[in-house]
Amino acid sequence: MRIVFFRRPKPKPFNYQPVYYDPIKEEAEKRKKELDLIGKGDPRARMKAEIRRKWHRNEGKKSSRSAAIRTLIYIFIIASAIYLFFFTDFLEKLVLFLTHNG
Repeated sequence: MRIVFFRRPKPKPFNYQPVYYDPIKEEAEKRKKELDLIGKGDPRARMKAEIRRKWHRNEGKKSSRSAAIRTLIYIFIIASAIYLFFFTDFLEKLVLFLTHNG
C-alpha cells in the first residue's frame, strides 16, 4: 500500500456542448415536413399545412399595418397636444378654470 501526501486529483473533463438555435433552419425543416405531408396525399394534412401557411403569411402583413396605424395615431396626438399648449390659449383657460373652481 502506497501512502501519498500530495496527491493531486485528476481534473474533471469539460464537456459543455452549446445549444444553437437557428430559426431559419428550423423554419426550413418545418416547411420540408409540411411539404412531405402534402406530397403523401393525406387530405387533412394538406389542408392543415395550407391553412397554416396562409395564416402565417397574412399575420405579418396585419401586424406591420397595425403598427403603422398606431404610430400615426401617436404622432397625431402629440402634434395636437403641442398645438394646444403652444399656439392657443387653452393652457391659460385651463389654469383659470382650475383656480376659480378649486
